[in-house]
Amino acid sequence: MPLVIPTDETQRIELDELVEHLFEAKIDVGDHAALASVAPLLRRLANNRAFLVDSVVDELKASDTLQDGNNYSPQVFILYPPQRRGQMFFMRACFWPSAQEQLLKVSGEDPFFYYKPHDHNFNFLTVGYLGPGYWSNYYEYDYESVVGYPGEEVDLRFIEKSRLHEGKVMLYRACVDVHDQLPADAFSVSLNIMENTLRAQHFDQYSFNVGTKRVKKIINRIGAPALFDAVSYLGDDGDRALVAEIGRKHASNRIRYCALQSLSNAAPTIEASLDVLRGVSESAPALIRAWAGERARRLEAAAKAAA
Repeated sequence: MPLVIPTDETQRIELDELVEHLFEAKIDVGDHAALASVAPLLRRLANNRAFLVDSVVDELKASDTLQDGNNYSPQVFILYPPQRRGQMFFMRACFWPSAQEQLLKVSGEDPFFYYKPHDHNFNFLTVGYLGPGYWSNYYEYDYESVVGYPGEEVDLRFIEKSRLHEGKVMLYRACVDVHDQLPADAFSVSLNIMENTLRAQHFDQYSFNVGTKRVKKIINRIGAPALFDAVSYLGDDGDRALVAEIGRKHASNRIRYCALQSLSNAAPTIEASLDVLRGVSESAPALIRAWAGERARRLEAAAKAAA
């Protein structure tokens, strides 16, 4: 589970003081020990009960550029965005409604990632800022042992259920910690220092079915699947041939997987979909071979059932 870092800081600091420390000390947020060393300062920021509302009010006053560049859902408020050359981090605040609040009833659970067990392909340091904090069922797993195709069995090891209460500092480790977030008992806020490195471009992020201990899907934030779907469903044979070539040759296994998945999904018949899957060579990456084999078995079973 995420590392709990005890802190008993009573002093408080401003946001810009923490930001400047991260730059001046050249904190490597990709390194667990380096990021953990910032825990006392993050706790001091959490002791500042005015800075967050001041930041929000400043944003509201400049409503024409309100949270410009925030690509997250409204649950997230960007405190310090990526803006300097070589910057390896950004900072955000996250809002966590309880199950009884109108916000959750109107928006639903998806924007808050409640009941969506997942890992992260980045490190982040977090502190409870307000309220009792969201609950999580925490698990760990061995990333290197996972190929990553939907339906793959994973050795998820349950650790504990706990919550991120005010003042509690935790380090979430990339490709190690899995959590199934549950609504806070009352409205809560957390502050995060987020890793912003190339790691997320090279490692996949997964959602899991913790009941069956299987990979549910890859949840990386990339736009390629929608583009491949558009071409596969709407394009002509030449267009689909381009997607197929990307599926064979692209340097990223994840992009190759997305391209072939779109072609298979858009195929007009089960047999045509199977042709896409049978075209996956034995030299293809393990992710693609495993996915193609599993999908082919399901399609063949469906064809037999329909016969």
